[in-house]
Amino acid sequence: MRSVSIALVLVLAATPAFAQDKPTATSDEHRGAMFWSGIALGIAGVATSVVGVTVDRVGETSTGNAPAGTYQACVAQQRDPVYATNTCDVLKGKNRALLWTGVTVAALGAVLTIGGAHTHAEVSPGFVRLLHTIRF
Repeated sequence: MRSVSIALVLVLAATPAFAQDKPTATSDEHRGAMFWSGIALGIAGVATSVVGVTVDRVGETSTGNAPAGTYQACVAQQRDPVYATNTCDVLKGKNRALLWTGVTVAALGAVLTIGGAHTHAEVSPGFVRLLHTIRF
């Protein structure tokens, strides 16, 4: 899944560079390509993060506030006939690698979107300010 995310990032980031028909692109055309590539990367990143915390859970960690090894202990108890019907899948932990890959891809998409929309961000202690420029 990580290799698919990396390939998606490379394809979407390289598409605006190869999609130019004219030898020179104006600043507005370049910004528009960055904006839409950023939107696509943001959506892909959010989808990847959601998959990492919902569908593709892993058994190496436990979920929530459960003590370490809770999932493994539940699976071990299933050998006993009394606990054979335990449903242990709900105790699986989130796939952290997939989660943080998605967060990184979404952040890259946000940077491209901000860079492509005549908008800039100012980071100060305690808050982030997004400023949009309109020229008449």
